[in-house]
Amino acid sequence: MPQPTSDDEQLFRDVASLGATANAARDEGLPPAVREALNDIAAEQADDLSRNHGTGRGTA
Repeated sequence: MPQPTSDDEQLFRDVASLGATANAARDEGLPPAVREALNDIAAEQADDLSRNHGTGRGTA
């Protein structure tokens, strides 16, 4: 079985971070402005994830 590389571990951290931010943005107990800010942050994280770890397929 292949051993994870440092790139793999960074990918896992980035995905976990995006997931945590996206979940927080769905918390209906937070004020709408905070949820909107978290959605913006999640979108930025998704862009970074795609840019840093993506294959380039399916992008414009």
